[in-house]
Amino acid sequence: MNLNEAIILALNSLGGEGTIEKVANWVEKEYPNRWKDIGTALADMVPESLGGNSTSNTKEEFRILEKVSRGRFRLIRNNVNNH
Repeated sequence: MNLNEAIILALNSLGGEGTIEKVANWVEKEYPNRWKDIGTALADMVPESLGGNSTSNTKEEFRILEKVSRGRFRLIRNNVNNH
């Protein structure tokens, strides 16, 4: 389990969309003290074609989020290689 996978699980649990705070709270509850800076990870999961960060090292398979508004993200795909 990596942070990208945990974020996908969190967003699925939240109905496919959520704020940084709600995603961070879900991840912290399910995986206590495991990851920090969830907001950056969420932003890095937006593909460049949707305005994502061109310097992100996040693999394309995990760049499956859309930024809905400031601090709010939505899954645009959730079938990530059997995760």
